This record gives sequence, C-alpha cells and structure tokens, in this order.
Amino acid sequence: MNKNLLSVLLIFTIILSNFSTASAETTVASLRVGITKDENGLNPYTYVTGYPGLDLMNLLYDNLFQLDVDNKPVPWLVKDYKVSDDGLTYEFTLHDEVKWHDGKPLTAEDVKFTMEYFIKYPKSRFTNPLKSISAINVTDEIKFSLVLSKADPNFMIQPLADLPILPKHIWSTIDKPDDEMNALGSGPYILEEHKSGQFYKMKANKDYFKGAPPIEEIIFPIIEDSTAMFNALQSGEIDVISSSISPELVNQFETNPSLKVARGPGYSTSLFQINAEKYPMTEKAFRQAIDYAIDKENLVKTVLLGLAEVGSPGFIHPSSPFYNNNLKPVFDQEKAKQILEDAGFKDTDGDGFREDQQGKKIDLTTLVYSNNPIRIRTAELISEALHNVGIKNTVKAMDSTTVDSLMWPDFDVSKGRDYDLGVWSWSNTMQLFPDRLVDLFHSDPTLGSVNIGAYKNPEFDALAEKLKNTIDETERTNLIKQLQAFVAEDSPIITLYYQEIVNAYNPKVYDGFVFQVGKGIINKLSFVLGEKPEQPANEQPKNDEKSAEDNQTDSNEVAQNNTSVYIFIGVLLIAVLAFFLRKKKKTDKDDFDI
Repeated sequence: MNKNLLSVLLIFTIILSNFSTASAETTVASLRVGITKDENGLNPYTYVTGYPGLDLMNLLYDNLFQLDVDNKPVPWLVKDYKVSDDGLTYEFTLHDEVKWHDGKPLTAEDVKFTMEYFIKYPKSRFTNPLKSISAINVTDEIKFSLVLSKADPNFMIQPLADLPILPKHIWSTIDKPDDEMNALGSGPYILEEHKSGQFYKMKANKDYFKGAPPIEEIIFPIIEDSTAMFNALQSGEIDVISSSISPELVNQFETNPSLKVARGPGYSTSLFQINAEKYPMTEKAFRQAIDYAIDKENLVKTVLLGLAEVGSPGFIHPSSPFYNNNLKPVFDQEKAKQILEDAGFKDTDGDGFREDQQGKKIDLTTLVYSNNPIRIRTAELISEALHNVGIKNTVKAMDSTTVDSLMWPDFDVSKGRDYDLGVWSWSNTMQLFPDRLVDLFHSDPTLGSVNIGAYKNPEFDALAEKLKNTIDETERTNLIKQLQAFVAEDSPIITLYYQEIVNAYNPKVYDGFVFQVGKGIINKLSFVLGEKPEQPANEQPKNDEKSAEDNQTDSNEVAQNNTSVYIFIGVLLIAVLAFFLRKKKKTDKDDFDI
C-alpha cells in the first residue's frame, strides 16, 4: 500500500479513536445538591444525621464493604476475602493501590487501628458491632484477619459495610475525637471547604482507586426550608435535592419537563411511640386499644396521598425475607372502646373522656417535630382517633432538639425519658437486618440501645438473646417472626407507615444517579464510576406527552449529532481513498507506457 495512503489512514484512525473516547468519557464540572441542615464536621465522630449526613461523610471515607442498590454487602476496600466454616475467622486482602487524600497508602494497619480506636473512643453506631471481635491479626501491608468470639450473621453489614476506615497517621494523635474537624479519608471526594450554615464543597479525588469520580466538584448548599429547596430545584439554582418530595408536590415535579423523578420503597419507619414505663401506658390493654383506634390505611391515603406502605405491626418491612406475613394491621374503634372498658378505663363523669383504673383523669401529650408537616398532620389525626375512643390527649409540636431531649436524652436510653406519646421515625438503617428488633425492644439498655419506650418483656428478652446465639437461618427466621409477634401483641409502638422515597433532579446536569432501595439517589454509588442504569431504579415516566417528546428530542439530537460526525468522517475517508486510488491508476498507466 502507498506509504502516503497508509499515513492518512492512520491519522483518520486516530481521529476516530479520539472522538469515540471523548464521547464515552463525560464528566460533570459541578453539581449542586441541596441539603436541609448543617451536618457539622464530616468525620465519623462529628456528622449529625443518618441521612444525608452519613452519606456525605461516606463520600470522604471508605468502608471495607459497601451496600449495593439492594443493600447487600459487596467488597469495596477489600479485594478478596474468606470466611471459615464456623463463621469465626475472616481473612481479607485489601486493594493495594488505595491511598489517603494526602497520598499516603491505606494499609491493613489502618484497619486494625480504626477498630481499636472506636473501642477506645466509643461512637455507638460504629463501636457496638465491633465488640464481637476478639482478635485482629495483620499479616502484611494489605492482608489481615479478624477472629470473632462468636459467629455473627450480620457481621458483613455491621461493621464491615458500615465502619469508616480512619488514617492511623492522622488519628493516632487525636484523643478528643468529638472535637476533631479534620475529614481526611480515602473516599472518592475530598472536602475542600465548609462554611457553617451555608454550604459544603467537595472536589473529586482523581487518584481514587476505583477511578476518578464522574463529577469534578460537588457543592451542598444548606437550605433549611423545604419549600425554598423545592423552589430552588425548579428554578435551576440547585440540581438535585437530598430530601424526599412532599406527597402533594409529586405530580408537579413529575410533569416538569426539565426534571426527572426517581421513586422507590422507603425503609424509614414512621411510628407512634409509646412510653411503656409511664402509667397508663404500662398497661398492655391500654396500648392495644391505642393500636385498634388508629386507622393506618387512612393515614397513608390522606397524609401521604398513597405514597407510602402501611406499617407492619411487627415493625419489620414487608419486603424483608424475615417479615411475618401472619401479622396484619388492625383498626376497629369499637373494639378499642371495649378493650378499655374491660380493662377498667371508663368515662365515669360523662365528659366523653375516660378516667384511669383509679378514677383519675387521663390527659396525655403527643410530642412531634415542629418542622415536619407530615408528622404534625399524622399526630393530629391520631389525636382525633384517640379522642373518638375516649382517650384525651394534646398534640405538642416542638423543635426537634427539644423533642429528642425528652424522648431520647443525650441519645442514651439508660438516661430515661420524659414523655407520654410521640410521633417518631427511625431511618432506613433500622430495616437493614432484622436483629435490630433486639436494639429496639430489649429491656437491657446495653442491648436495647434504642428502646426509647422502655418496653419490658422477659419472654421477648429470652428470645432475643437466643437469636444472638443462633446461626442457622431457618431457626433465625422462626425466632425473628416470633419477636415480631411479641411486638404486634404487646404494642410498645404502633408502626404507622413506610413513606415512599421521591427524589428529583436535573438530568441535563447529571444523569448518573443510582437509586438505593430504602435510601434514594443520594448515596455513594451515585457518585463513583461503575455501571449505571439508564434510569434510576423505580423511576417513574413523565405523565405529560410534551415531557416525553422533549426527552426523545434530546436523545435524537445526541444521536443525530453523533451520526453527523460519523458520516462526515466516513465521507472524508472515502474521498481520500478515491484520491489515492485515482493517483495509483495514473501511476500504473505511466509505468506501462514507458
């Protein structure tokens, strides 16, 4: 082949290759994610909320394992691992190219240090799951093993997929972790700036061991008012919101041609919390009557506009393989009245409200967060329902800090409580594995670490302790279903609903979000490289034809632009080939004539 022709073909091959690469590698310069509150320092000791605070922190730090879209633990910092047949020994090999944000390598010594540090300086979420570890053995820079005192069927989730690994060279000199503001980790993003009450700014960690993240800069403006946040998204001031859209606004967002809406099941559990150590809530019959008085389906229809699933009496979400499907929500106000009558709670003075078994007035208070309209309306409807069966109570809306201090002082159940009733919610992490029932309802505060209602039942405790020592899955499932039955029968809480998650974002800025079941699109998987679904899971199509046409037009424009470039290159290539072929014929003819 003519050398000139070969050179031209080579040039065009390079051009075409570069075009393909440029088309495949798309990065976003900046993304603005609205959050509702200042999350304080974003390290494992100082972040504030489970969502989105913990998720922001996890952009800066890595775990050994990561929960996937279905909340199954998959290796992350860990490259290979092996578990002994008895479930007591775990052997791990880390990825050997992981670096901290300051460029130093992350090693097995950092993992060992982290686990020992959280034991020395407790942070309940991360410390408690580590207590089953009896030995940590480091083999070399990337290999280590963990030996457990007893097998733990949830060990892969907590601590392995939850514990953020700390850099030993930074934290080994820190003895007051609650006051520490550094956030140097190994995660896909680096904290660049935090202006208290205003915003967080993160930049991509281009040396991240899983590849440079797809977004070069993420800004998290702090917008406390939810209405202001929704307006900011619709006006283009921000690109995505971290909070779920209010039910009454979902249709408005779904019909907005500039936005996409991602919907899916939520694991956040809204409930009516009862203080079971305060009379008359100490009486099982009184708690049962409350359960029968509340129409949970009506709450879903009227307050959530159908965007929720009715709560299970046993707390466990119906999608869980451990769900006890023999338990059904109850609603029968006549039965509630009869239960109260039979238990000695009667209206002796004819004012429409019952007195207790000693003839004293019952006048209860239901606490609720003042900044949460959905919870306030829920509390109001429950109050009406209780009035209908003769239980007098008043709804009292207060700021969240005050409500927390009364229902869960210092987030330590051993410090007691000072309330009657409350509308409460536990985040999605409470549904990640069924053993959380022990945390919620065991009477020993060291085991029932979130038993804010002080529920006590020796039979429940015995089953809970048996569960902690059971590995066989069939036996575990039976025990978990029995525990749910105790909760449904004794009514220490009334599970109301699991609100659906409805997220919205601007796809023209970034369309790589991944919907994680029970959490939504603001999670680590949305901000790292990897296979992305064409649309977030459970995404709802636009309701209006214009929106669908606009989306199709965008896709067609992209396709047409790509096609035009390919046609141009093809035509140019053909022209060049024709030119050299003609030149070759002429050269051949000249040779023949000679």
